[in-house]
Parts: sequence; C-alpha cells; structure tokens
Amino acid sequence: MKIKSKSQIVYDYIEELIINGEIKPGNRLPSEARLCEIIGVSRVSVRAGIEKLSAIGLVYKKKGGGTYVIKPSNENYLSVFTPTLLHNTDYIELLEIRRALDSLAVQLCAQHITEAGARKLQAIVEDMEHAKVEDDFFALDKKFHMLISKYSKNRFLHNINLIIWDVIQKTLRDNYYEVMTPDRILKHRGIYEAILHKDKDLASIYTIRHLEDIIDTFKCEYNQESQYEAMRKTRRKN
Repeated sequence: MKIKSKSQIVYDYIEELIINGEIKPGNRLPSEARLCEIIGVSRVSVRAGIEKLSAIGLVYKKKGGGTYVIKPSNENYLSVFTPTLLHNTDYIELLEIRRALDSLAVQLCAQHITEAGARKLQAIVEDMEHAKVEDDFFALDKKFHMLISKYSKNRFLHNINLIIWDVIQKTLRDNYYEVMTPDRILKHRGIYEAILHKDKDLASIYTIRHLEDIIDTFKCEYNQESQYEAMRKTRRKN
C-alpha cells in the first residue's frame, strides 16, 4: 500500500472538510498553526497541502488574510469541485472512462459535424504531424477531443470531457507522457477520416482501439516498474 505524504494528508483532511460542508465556500480555513496542531504535521507540510488545493482552484489566499474556499459560480462549479473529487483517480480508471465517453462522443460527432468543423479537425491532425514538443502535442490532443465532444452536440458530455482533460492536465500529465505511442498521429488521422465520412461505427472502433492500446501500454509500464521495485527491495534484504 502506498504511503501518503504529509502534504497529501493535509490535502485530504481539508478536502474532506469542504466536501462534508464543515467548511463552506467563502469560509476561511483554520490557521496554519491550528492545522499543524489538528493534523500533527509541520507548517511546511500544511503549506504544501494548501498549495495543492490552490493549484486546482479549490482555495485561494488573501494577502495577509488567510486562505479561503472559493465560491463557485454557476459556470465554474463543476470545474472547481470535480478535480478535487478525482485527485486520487488511477490513470487506468480514467482511461477506461475515456474509452466509453470518447466512443459515444465520436459517434455523435460523426452525425452532427459540419464542413467547417471537419476542416478544424483536419488542421489539428496536420499540426500534430509537425509537433516536435510533447507539450505541443498534448495541447493539440486535448483540442482534438474537445472539438469532437463539442460537435457531439451533447453539452453534458462536453462538460464531462472538459473536466477529464482538466484533471489530466493538472494532476496526471506525467502519466499521459509515459504512454505516448509512436502511432498516435496515425490513429488520430483514422478517427478524423471516419468522422469526415460520417462513419460513426468506424470512428468508435478506432477510438476504442486507440484507448485500449494506451491502457495496455500503461499496464505494461506499471508492471515493469512494480517488478523493478520488488527486485530492488529483495536486493536490499539480501
């Protein structure tokens, strides 16, 4: 079982208070000294935990006036609270959700996409082919899938996809980079061409196959890493 860092313990403690309604939006968090006393950690750990909460947009600091829970507006309510609810999500679990939702999104997109939308998708794929930096490809990949979910004409599905990519961008980007398969551009082009020809079944097949390949690659990498760690522990004991 993975041992939590002290900053993660602080993060989880404050998050639970917010989710349970013990600290409401707009309320101030207990002082650093009080949190140190309650949780039994140092100020450094408290500050690190609060920084994590601030990074995902759950709390904000007032200059010289403490830390407060953000009051979400109607527009940003989900984007503020969902990432923190998903911060412990396993990357494979997220990919499995994507496999289902992206399959639905491409099928609906193939039905509803316009000529202008198809040209936008084509431009993104062409930019992918010339992307030299991983961050550039990440931005294009996100843009590609967001455009597909937009043209699904299902706002709820689009909002969920926005949240998923927000979580990947903020907390799981390292995992994303670990499984960048060499044929990723070819697969995105296949999805685009199936959408272009309004072949929703083929678009779904390509999408599912793409995500299953990523899942398999990630599982393989994870298993190799686990075996390596087990070997290191065995060597230490010997």
